[in-house]
Amino acid sequence: MEHFPTVDRLHTDVLEDKYGKIQAKVLRHDDQIRESHLIDSSGTSRTYALTFFTATGHSEEIKPVDMEIRAGGSIGATFRKYGYAIRKNVLDVFILEVPDWLARDFRHGGLHAKSRISEFYAKKQGAPSVLYGDVLEVYSPDFRPPLINKIDYAQINPSADELQKEGFSLDDILARIEDGNDWSDVAKRYERARINSLGRVFDFRRKVEEYLLSK
Repeated sequence: MEHFPTVDRLHTDVLEDKYGKIQAKVLRHDDQIRESHLIDSSGTSRTYALTFFTATGHSEEIKPVDMEIRAGGSIGATFRKYGYAIRKNVLDVFILEVPDWLARDFRHGGLHAKSRISEFYAKKQGAPSVLYGDVLEVYSPDFRPPLINKIDYAQINPSADELQKEGFSLDDILARIEDGNDWSDVAKRYERARINSLGRVFDFRRKVEEYLLSK
């Protein structure tokens, strides 16, 4: 059972294993939101992505990367090209009711799709990690069935902000994700962060649903 990658191997890598060459089709990219599809050579969307940018997502240090992404590069592949490692802190995995317009882009009759919300971090040796944005990924039912499994649940974490309030550094958080996402030695602090993250997750889901329904 293959999981969605949170370290090193990119989502586009997994898609290309199944569908061949994948490229980004950008519908919108401004200072607040990026909306895009990852499409195969036939033009079929295999993943729909909606990114809400943070202030650091437009910092001077990653300006060249951001400019190339705006020009049509996929986020993960472009950061990797510039020497960054990618880390995703997964906040939520859920089943989304697929709007008609997205079902047409997926070219699939399924009414539901597996979706994931993550904090997208980029890190380079000797430099602080950068939170590029909060990302919703909706996976084509042809790529992944709309079912949530044990691996999905094992990836879900509190937000980095709430974990930092419990005394974890960002480097420690990302290192734990990289090393298997084991928090058993700090269970009480982790649980407090998880509970305190729920409001943000629900707010993000509501924002996503409003955006999708507005199209």
